[in-house]
Amino acid sequence: MTTNEAKPKTAPPPPIVYPPYHTVRRYSGYSQLALSPDGSTLAIASRQQGPALVCEIAVGGGKLRPAFAIAGASVHGLSWSQTGELFCSADRGGSEHWQVYVRRADGNVEDFAISDGDRVQHHLSHSAVSPDGRQVAIGTNARDAADVDIAIADTITGLQRLVISGPAWHVAGSWSPDGRWLAVMRVAQNTDQDLLAVEDASGEVIEVASHQGEMQNVPAGWLADGRMLAITDHDSKFLHLEAIDLHSGKRELFEHPEADVEIAASSSDGRGVVWSVNEDGYSRLRWRFAGGPTAERETDGQVGDVVVAADGTRAAYTLFPLAGPEEIRVLTLATGDDRILVTGEALPQYGPRPESLRIKGTEGDIPCYLYRPEHAAARVPALLVIHGGPEGQSRPSMDDPFLLDLLAQGVAIVVPNIHGSTGYGKEWQRRIHRDWGGIDLADLRSVAEWMRAHPELDPDRLGVLGGSYGGFATLTCVTRLPEFWCCGVDLVGPVNLITMLENDPPNWRRWNRLWIGDLDTDREKLIQRSPITYVENVRCPLLVIQGDNDPRVPREESDQLVDRLRSLGRPVEYLTLGDEGHGFVRLDSRQLVMERIGQFLDRYLVRGRN
Repeated sequence: MTTNEAKPKTAPPPPIVYPPYHTVRRYSGYSQLALSPDGSTLAIASRQQGPALVCEIAVGGGKLRPAFAIAGASVHGLSWSQTGELFCSADRGGSEHWQVYVRRADGNVEDFAISDGDRVQHHLSHSAVSPDGRQVAIGTNARDAADVDIAIADTITGLQRLVISGPAWHVAGSWSPDGRWLAVMRVAQNTDQDLLAVEDASGEVIEVASHQGEMQNVPAGWLADGRMLAITDHDSKFLHLEAIDLHSGKRELFEHPEADVEIAASSSDGRGVVWSVNEDGYSRLRWRFAGGPTAERETDGQVGDVVVAADGTRAAYTLFPLAGPEEIRVLTLATGDDRILVTGEALPQYGPRPESLRIKGTEGDIPCYLYRPEHAAARVPALLVIHGGPEGQSRPSMDDPFLLDLLAQGVAIVVPNIHGSTGYGKEWQRRIHRDWGGIDLADLRSVAEWMRAHPELDPDRLGVLGGSYGGFATLTCVTRLPEFWCCGVDLVGPVNLITMLENDPPNWRRWNRLWIGDLDTDREKLIQRSPITYVENVRCPLLVIQGDNDPRVPREESDQLVDRLRSLGRPVEYLTLGDEGHGFVRLDSRQLVMERIGQFLDRYLVRGRN
């Protein structure tokens, strides 16, 4: 579905990589970066050419060059073995039907862990290959579609042996420096994990960090002395780093800041450790090398991903600066030398530094960023942008072209981190569990009232936009707080919690029961909290955008919303994208989405033609 209206002023530049939610990196283990065995080359799952392919660049400097692609697929994660094989996971059409491929040391690209049909997935962690390069750990739901087990495969023959299985989602961590043990995370939910270790030779499984109640325990590598490194909230409000003895279970603090450790990685020999601390949305990079003191640097942005060379001498990481294009950087741990290796294509302009503020809510102050347009002479329209997850976090960087266009046209951007967001302690994050449409509704009302009362914002021109959970929150706003909004944009958001849960992929069902609710025991509550229940309240024009292949929020969600709105005679525009899923990876798809959002907001928010 297209229109003949003018395109937005700024076309989105192709990104090098996308910044993943740190919850996604922590609980899936994948990375878009991989360093070669000798640390001289960096491989990147780059999206600059469209669906992600594998590119390479010399760490000493040079040009980013295409290395290989998986036909018809988008590469998701990478892991490079010490014997030269480069493994990658990829899916097709946004289906999230992950499969594993390998480029051999001689350059041939082969299928490695592949299944026909759309039931069996194979997952690849960034540190999946053993130190000797002979084995690779694979996550697989071949035994049961609802579970993810761990298999160890021979890197040459591909033959697999199951080492951990059971009614849970398991994620392979990294191997101990001597190659004897593989760390495994057993995930109950985003705020509750156990750590296991499986001995390669015997198959013995040790419960390293089992516990009562909810506790985060995420594998972050190993130290040279054989202790496992974990990101955990053990006895703490915030995520921090602990070193855990495999046999005694004794825990020792490695790093305990008064903020969340958001991501961490170690070298395969355990000598080098790099981690990032989330300080009110800004990342502080820290590291140790060969038993030396902790060093650090402020980034003035967000660290999205980090990998460490096998010998611990250097690390590569992605940085999304506050003002400027994305960067892939190389850090030398011994000296602290830190330099840009690759820079993304620059936008014509970047947003100003936002004001970091707190909005009074019913259960605590709500962290929020406010981007003000320059040279505003009167009250200006404002757009509320709600992140997905809900266990994610909006950060103080502005690199969305259509949002930059809005700022240039005099629109303020309001970006809150309501309950459920990460980065503000475990109680803030957990509060939304089984309370979608409850505490978030209260927070959104507080933010909307603050926006309407703000002396610089036009109360008659307030819009709302969000994707995934943010789409649910957007639909909650326009159906349950309809008096505030002149327009709304929903991207792949669920509108009916009943049908969403009924159509869950098998391996998401146990999590969604914990996060959202149980169809058997919570049905009435789920109906009460679903935006579809209040769709007759919608007053403002709505733009709905949906991927046809979305496995998490199926197209049925958007179809039923649009059908109901049209039957009620309410203004709604509907854009569907074939060969796309829960997010849009094709360049032409992203361009079209940007165009349609820009046109819609220009019509109803900037000009106020409602």
